[in-house]
Amino acid sequence: MSASVRAALIAVGDELLSGSQSDTNSSYLARELEALGIAVLSIEIVGDDEPDIAAAVLRASARAELVLVGGGLGPTLDDVTRHGIAAAFGRELHEDAQALAALRAWFELRRVPMSDTNRRQALFPVGARILPNRAGTAPAFLLEHEGRAVAALPGPPRELRVVWAEELVPWLRARGWLGAPIDERRFFLFGIPESTFAERAGAWMAREAEPRMGCTVRDGTLTAVLRARANSPESLAALERRVAEFRARFSAEVYSEHEWDMEHALARELFARNVTISLAESCTGGLAQGLLTRVPGISRVFTQGFVTYADEAKRSALGVPSELLRAHGAVSREVAEAMALGAARVSGAELALAITGIAGPDGGTSERPVGLVWFASALRGRVQSVERRFPPSDRDSIRRWAARMALFLGWKRVCTAD
Repeated sequence: MSASVRAALIAVGDELLSGSQSDTNSSYLARELEALGIAVLSIEIVGDDEPDIAAAVLRASARAELVLVGGGLGPTLDDVTRHGIAAAFGRELHEDAQALAALRAWFELRRVPMSDTNRRQALFPVGARILPNRAGTAPAFLLEHEGRAVAALPGPPRELRVVWAEELVPWLRARGWLGAPIDERRFFLFGIPESTFAERAGAWMAREAEPRMGCTVRDGTLTAVLRARANSPESLAALERRVAEFRARFSAEVYSEHEWDMEHALARELFARNVTISLAESCTGGLAQGLLTRVPGISRVFTQGFVTYADEAKRSALGVPSELLRAHGAVSREVAEAMALGAARVSGAELALAITGIAGPDGGTSERPVGLVWFASALRGRVQSVERRFPPSDRDSIRRWAARMALFLGWKRVCTAD
């Protein structure tokens, strides 16, 4: 990795500050920069305000050799990124004749009148290098100042990615600013709270540990990243040792080392073992089936799905006995197991998964609180079940967690079937 080149990212837009839109550009650029061996020091969001943009650019360029500013290159009066960057370095703005001609040609090709406001998109700080944008009307630009480089990129993600790949990456390569990416390994775990993970990981997560390790949690999946401190033989050897130790320590929770999507992990095992599957869902309303059917080719193993929300549907579609529902209630071990066995019987699948629970916000009791979900799996006639009590947060979160938990339990059941 190049030790001298560091980057800082600035996302511009009032809509980002208000939360009405998410800053997806910065996460994309951070991943791209890491893959190119450029360390990202900071990510900042500022509004459509010229002084704020200028101040952010100066802060970023004081720390990093490369500053990427996304957004604010449109034709309206609130698009002032070019003005902020020019002000940061004491440059004037000028209208570039070639850029203006390209703008007019873009509109003529589409037989759309060009507004006078679009002329703002031909304004650039004196000395800037114009970066063409074949995906839109807003050209990007690159300004070098005292060994620093500030690139202004369009806000629409598709346009930003085109300019990044076609214009900026080749410039970085020609400049010699690309380094060797630091080697890393990723693990995707399910069913382990972050606090429990930290306790079991222990000193592995210390700031000075070799390799470094960090984790994030989303929808029940914990993503652990192990990253070497350098590309030296010693650091890479330490990374490989920790990878082997990690696999052994968290073997019960790691479902993939390649991707976050639980459905792909389950599908791979079903394909490899030629095991057919069916799902019966109550509180999740088909979410688990929706996830699984996102996988291309899943029709090879997915036979049939059931959404049996009402008790009558559980009886009529899956054959759940009325006496079980009366005696134990729909959210119970007994009913979950009966749902799984019924789904296997009706569909003919070797593996059937069942979900029944209370997603809220109403319907919970002290014995059966909101967040209580029962899962069952029937594999070639042998049934297993498990209870989970998810935090009583919002309804959608509980349903997402439950759908992914069912797929994880299916993955685990298939993997341990041999």
